[in-house]
Amino acid sequence: MRKFEFRGLEFHSSRMWQWAQIEKALDFMTKMNLNALIFHQSDLVDKLVRPTKYFSTDLMWKRWPVRNHVLMNNVHYIQKVVRESKERGINFYPEVKEIFYFEGILELFPELRNSDGKICATHPFWWEFVEEKTRELLELVPDIAGMIMSAGSRESMVSISTNECECDRCKNYDPIDWYINLLNAMHRPLSEKGKTLAVRDFAYSADQQSYIVKAATKVSEDIVISLKNTPHDYYPTFPHNPEIGNVGNHPQWVEFDTWGQFFGLGFFPVSVVEDMQYRMKHCHDKNVSGIYLRTDWENLTEASTFNSFNLLNLISGAKLSNHVDIELDQIYQTWADFGLLSAHRSGSVSQDPISPTSQDAYIKLREFMKASWSVMEKAVYVRGHVYHEDCMFPDTVKMAFDMMVEIHSRDDWDPAASKLVEPTDENLEIIFKEKAEAVREVKALPSILQVNTLGLPQNLVDEIIDMLDLYQLYVRGYEHTARSCFLVKKATITKDELDIKKAKESIPLLIEYREEVLKRLEGTHYPHYLYWLIDEKRLHELIKDTKSLLQELEE
Repeated sequence: MRKFEFRGLEFHSSRMWQWAQIEKALDFMTKMNLNALIFHQSDLVDKLVRPTKYFSTDLMWKRWPVRNHVLMNNVHYIQKVVRESKERGINFYPEVKEIFYFEGILELFPELRNSDGKICATHPFWWEFVEEKTRELLELVPDIAGMIMSAGSRESMVSISTNECECDRCKNYDPIDWYINLLNAMHRPLSEKGKTLAVRDFAYSADQQSYIVKAATKVSEDIVISLKNTPHDYYPTFPHNPEIGNVGNHPQWVEFDTWGQFFGLGFFPVSVVEDMQYRMKHCHDKNVSGIYLRTDWENLTEASTFNSFNLLNLISGAKLSNHVDIELDQIYQTWADFGLLSAHRSGSVSQDPISPTSQDAYIKLREFMKASWSVMEKAVYVRGHVYHEDCMFPDTVKMAFDMMVEIHSRDDWDPAASKLVEPTDENLEIIFKEKAEAVREVKALPSILQVNTLGLPQNLVDEIIDMLDLYQLYVRGYEHTARSCFLVKKATITKDELDIKKAKESIPLLIEYREEVLKRLEGTHYPHYLYWLIDEKRLHELIKDTKSLLQELEE
């Protein structure tokens, strides 16, 4: 039986600070034979340590007494999480982005800023500081199994990848040396205690990705390289992450999203079961020793796989990590037996899973979830490119194209892919057909699911029917916004009268759609993330932007 040694579940939102959520997850992990619990918060270490070397007790009482007690509380809470996990045979790993710091450090060491106020990313103090933080964490919470760290991200407070300091040292600093210094500062104290350091390849470009792996090799080959299953982020339409299997002698872990940051936020559920098996088989063939499964996202509260049909994907990840060649029907059956959870109820609202009583329910649920992925792929992606902003409609034409060809560009890993979304007549015909197919397919979902035949209580049936109605509204929004964005973009390039005319004709339909959204959502009381997904204000901004761009063409 082919399996992975390291099998993790990741919390990435504030849910990690709610014991009820942790206890539920630990029960799930025990049942599904997962052995690593990961708390992913960029500044998690800074929520636990001062560090005391710089912030004495006297100084804390004098300047930051509230922080002092918050740190004490947080340490006791994390100690409980680690203790309870360990009793179940589950290891605990904090996951952070470095370099992070508490703002008071700049008062104590003003030389970290240069004359124009920018932080100097290459100041030698940072290596001392990171090592001190790591050592103090190990003193306070000695039973952690290790740490996972992102260094190439623009989401940390100090990084060579976003460094704007122009001092002589920064101008001449080799990025690989920067990563080596950072990794050494963490690896030294961890290795002394027999703990694991895993460094993530979360980078926005291929060159930053390669820097991190090269630096890790120079520090120690026992550093784990943790890779997302697709390059840059969790996009199911992207190719395999090319770094998988290409990290030298380093152990490898690979990360998967089970919730849906880029495929519906769980409110509109989809199966990525088939994709996960395809990619995990690839990982196993490439000597990957561990996988872990993200269940939520730091920037959106109250939503996770634990209040969504997308619990299916978490069950899938757990099952596949223990047996990568498992028959997928067993996964769908396990999900139906475990029970369904409704995204109509916010994550902090307690709900018990409900198992359908119909014997063939899992088959209908399977076909529905697979068909829903087909809908989602055609709706929120454009020919495999990320068109949406974390499942929200674009609010400007520029943002739509920035998402596809700049922020989430495929070109580094799929050369010239951006040509597929250039606003040419040939491309537009394909793109508009794709969106029309998404609308046609989403309308077919109720007949595939046959929710009234599953053997579910009426209140859950009603919520599923409501979700399917909202799903149609959501998908039609992508048809309207894509038509306007691509036609307006084409008109701004060609300045052709016929192109301008076609672009103008799309705007009344977008306005009409926004009015439909307003009417549909008026007086409703859904969890807040539904209003994130179908945000009429973003539609309003897009309408304003398209009108403005076309008006400029006529001036």
